[in-house]
Formats: sequence, C-alpha cells, structure tokens
Amino acid sequence: MNNSNSTGTKTWDHEGQLWLAEGTQAWESGNRQEATEIFNRIMDEYPDRPEGYNKLGVMYAETGQLGKAEKYFLFALSKEARHVPSLTNLGNIYLERGQLDEAIKHYTLALQTDPEYPPAHRNLAIAYRRMGRIAPSVAHLKRSQILETRQLRTRQTPRIPNQEQGEKVSPHRTRLWLRQWIWIILGVVLAIWLLGRGKL
Repeated sequence: MNNSNSTGTKTWDHEGQLWLAEGTQAWESGNRQEATEIFNRIMDEYPDRPEGYNKLGVMYAETGQLGKAEKYFLFALSKEARHVPSLTNLGNIYLERGQLDEAIKHYTLALQTDPEYPPAHRNLAIAYRRMGRIAPSVAHLKRSQILETRQLRTRQTPRIPNQEQGEKVSPHRTRLWLRQWIWIILGVVLAIWLLGRGKL
C-alpha cells in the first residue's frame, strides 16, 4: 500500500501517531535523547506535519532555550497554520517574554480553532491576569478546569460499579476514584486561591 500523498511524502498514519506517543513518553520519562531521536524521525518521515517540530519546540522551551523553541513552533505553524498546540506553545513563549498582547493573540487563535483546548484557556487566563483583566481571566481559568476535569473523567476515572445491578464495589477502586476527585478539587481550590492572591 502506498502511503504517500501527491508530493511524495507520507501521510499521517498510525505509525506517526505511535511514534509521537513513544517520543512523548520518552520525554516525560526523562529520556530526552530518545525523545529527540523519535521527534527527528517524525520530521524526516512526515516533513509536512507539525507534530515533530512542535514537540522539539516544547523540549527547547522546557530548558529555557526560548529562541530555538520559537523557531520550531513557527516552523510547525508553517506546516499547519492552525495547529492548536503550536499556537498555544508560541503564545507561551510570548507570555514568558512579557509580550502579553502577542500571547493573547496566539491563545485566541488556538481557541478559535479548538474552543475545547484546556491549555489555551488556562494560559489565556494567566495572560489576562497579568494584564489586570480579572473577569476574563477567571472565566478562562474556570473553562480550562471544566475541560480538564471532563478529559480526566473520560480518560482516567475508573467506573464505579452499579450496586443495583449486582456489581461488587472494590474498596481499592472506590479509594482510587475518591483520591482522583480529591486532587481535582484541591487543584481547583489552589488555582482560585492563587488567582485571588495575584500569584497567577
């Protein structure tokens, strides 16, 4: 099966998504060398896709190399102008530099493309807070928390058995479920407290 488009480059497929997941896992596990190799492989095999460039940009930003990170995010956006993670990450660079108008512009573009992207809402809240615009800051912070909670619930929360249908409740599963919700609630309370003290 030929998996290339009219320009001869491979189209994004399961293999590319698998590599992206493997690279992300390597990076999150602290294996930066392996992650870099995987993201470079993605850029080589899928040169028209933004994902590899975006991930390398994030790795550079993480180590404080904002100039290099910015170049990778811009290159990712040259591949896909509305790539939401790259728009958000470029906004983060501008936020870090204190260029609040540029940061807000990029977060807004990201949210125009995907209104359900929590990081753009969260970081837009921070940018608005730094500008002293409390009402939109709180609105976007709340929206990010709702979206993150929804994502967490659909991906990670174990299903509580239905006792009415005769399913047994495992104490371990119940504790796990409660622990997850306690952390979510504590995170929301902490974020609201920090926002009120001007720390965000």
